[in-house]
Amino acid sequence: MASYKYLFISRKSSHFKYYKKVVKYIGDSAKLICIKKFPFPRVRYWSRVNELDINDLTKTHLQRKLIRHPSLQSSRLFSNLIYLFYCFREKCRASYYFAYFDTTQIDNLVVWNGMKQPNRTPYLVAKAMGIKTFVFENGLLPHTTTLDPKGVNAHNSLPREASFYHQWQPKNKLLDNVSLEVRQAKNKACRESQHVELPDTFIFVPFQVPNDTQIICHSPWLKTMEALFSAVSEALEHARASTGKGIKVVMKEHPSWPKNFEHLYQANPNIVFLNGMNTQSLIESSTAVATINSTVGIEALLLNKQVITMGDCCFNIDGIVTNCLTQSTLNNAFEACLDDKFNPELTHKFLSYLKEVYLLPWTWSKVDKLEVEDYRSHFDAVLQVLES
Repeated sequence: MASYKYLFISRKSSHFKYYKKVVKYIGDSAKLICIKKFPFPRVRYWSRVNELDINDLTKTHLQRKLIRHPSLQSSRLFSNLIYLFYCFREKCRASYYFAYFDTTQIDNLVVWNGMKQPNRTPYLVAKAMGIKTFVFENGLLPHTTTLDPKGVNAHNSLPREASFYHQWQPKNKLLDNVSLEVRQAKNKACRESQHVELPDTFIFVPFQVPNDTQIICHSPWLKTMEALFSAVSEALEHARASTGKGIKVVMKEHPSWPKNFEHLYQANPNIVFLNGMNTQSLIESSTAVATINSTVGIEALLLNKQVITMGDCCFNIDGIVTNCLTQSTLNNAFEACLDDKFNPELTHKFLSYLKEVYLLPWTWSKVDKLEVEDYRSHFDAVLQVLES
């Protein structure tokens, strides 16, 4: 029986290329294999497959497809057929990995994200078989990478108690002259500059990718960007009426989402879309930042801004952000954010913990551009987390 301390599984993508470097750095105890797209079912392991929650394997994937391609929802019969197809495919894939893990000794499985297909199936099979799992993700701070044994985003292992960070003693000062990473826009509206004057006082609200797991799995009450717009619009009007101040909202569509929300551009005269403006500039000029659960919220903390969240996320920590899961709490938060209540000491301790302990140094996709010393420090940090 073949035996590996670390098994990396990925589709052939940029993640696969990165994993090849990790595996080479680790040595013979690590192996990289490509994800099985549609393997034949292993009948012998079908009973083990039935122990899994097949709805958990397929529901999120189907929701992501339907949001990306709304035409698929035109027929309930067609949608049901797609769901059945996904169920069968993931059962086949699960049976394959039950067989693979049964005939190959694996101590640790490493995948990307763990919430999305096709990686979610081997990830859950490994958990069912008692194999330790790790998940990679983009870093929560600029120029970092996440590697977590518990999960990503709201499922990660970061402590949520404010008392933990009150007691944490940072070793170093936080980054000065922060420079956020810029995403290349797929949406034409996000690539073009708009000739709209920036309001004097505003709350910045970034849109998120509508079919991302952050929205599907971790946004309890705002399931669409239209719902986000509506909730923010009501909270804004409440704040304007109760305070008498002419605060406005600036929104920006997510650059990775290829479609636009032009139908919302004129829906509220006190909300403007500035898709062509740099996100860092919008954060720095804002009074506060309100997000469902985007890492823009962490970037706003890094730039010393108040943050309002409207979903589940790893930085929902009392004293650092204001988490709002109802319209009334959001209304109150918009009103209150006009008074500066930023807690720099606690926030800086949280961010220092991210940088010094939790996150890996350097962005995974850019390791080839690093100097030798930094290259080694990145992979040493990967190995340290895997062996912890």
